[in-house]
Amino acid sequence: MQMQSDAATAASPPLFGQFLERWSEEFYFLFRLFFAFFAFLHGIQKTFLLWGFPADHPLGVKVDIAGWVEFIAAILIATGVLTRLAAGALVVQMIWAYFDVHAPNGIWPHIFPAGAGFGGHGGEVPLLWFAIAGIIGVLGARKYSLERKLLGRELL
Repeated sequence: MQMQSDAATAASPPLFGQFLERWSEEFYFLFRLFFAFFAFLHGIQKTFLLWGFPADHPLGVKVDIAGWVEFIAAILIATGVLTRLAAGALVVQMIWAYFDVHAPNGIWPHIFPAGAGFGGHGGEVPLLWFAIAGIIGVLGARKYSLERKLLGRELL
């Protein structure tokens, strides 16, 4: 009798787990949109020199490239078009951003070396974005995407 109740308990997740499992596609879609929103903000800040971003940034064209990658990838991830490709571009960019700009400051978010400007903080942002973009790259757009709506499947 005890073995049957243990098997039944293992087969049905707790109430909160049932709710989360039932709405997992919607939660994942919100996760994608949330990440894409912040990537979009970062991208337009760099691309269009908004919110105090300096035009004479010492990284020059690297910042322009980063801005466009973030801007375009955010739109693709949010809409579910070429999601894995866009997430992969962000993964590569975050590796580049971490080692080229942020690694010398460590991973600590509270370290702002004097005069270092926008690249002066630690590397927690590119490392976190690397992980999030990696997850999105592995999972793709899933249920909510323009590709699935229009083509019935994801292209990549």
